[in-house]
Amino acid sequence: MNTFLQFLVRTVISFSIGTSSFIAYLLLFDLGFPLTFLSSLGTGILLFFVVKGLQKRWWLKKNGLSSQEFRYINKNLKEAKEKVKRLQKQQLRVRSLGAFKQILELSRLSRRIYQLVKKEPKRFFSAESFFFYHLDSVVEITEKYTFLAAQSGKNKEAFLSLQQTRTTLDDLTGSLEKDLQNVLADDMDTLQFELNFANQHLSHKKDLK
Repeated sequence: MNTFLQFLVRTVISFSIGTSSFIAYLLLFDLGFPLTFLSSLGTGILLFFVVKGLQKRWWLKKNGLSSQEFRYINKNLKEAKEKVKRLQKQQLRVRSLGAFKQILELSRLSRRIYQLVKKEPKRFFSAESFFFYHLDSVVEITEKYTFLAAQSGKNKEAFLSLQQTRTTLDDLTGSLEKDLQNVLADDMDTLQFELNFANQHLSHKKDLK
């Protein structure tokens, strides 16, 4: 939802109507300047929230969501945003180039899925495994890895644990890639349909020649 653009539209409409109502109240009613100003201000504020409600209803209808679904998705998006931030912080806490690249890729995938769902909330239902399972696992394991890796005097058992954690993070990278594919599945199906249609059209033209 382009909140800034919608806010701008609401502000312009409410200011325009508020100004017009001030002139109308001043000419039609003998209220005095203070009361006329307050009445027009109230009209503008009321209209601002009415337009806001209409914009939200239009946006929800366009995206095929109910108000309850949107609140549910928005709540999970806010939680995911904080988790992605936590994940990004871990990039600065590793000394190994290999681990840095690994965490960088996990951050990239997580951020990409988050941004896609933020832009089109209805994609949330294709990414529930990401929001409820994989993102939590990635953040928790990455934080534990960076904590262990920063400790001095590591023994053989600690090194083995770090190696196993890196392997687990590799597996989680694959899980996030699948999550991203699921989020983009409808786009891929649409693209494939359009490609098939275009190829059929070209083949038909060739046959006519």
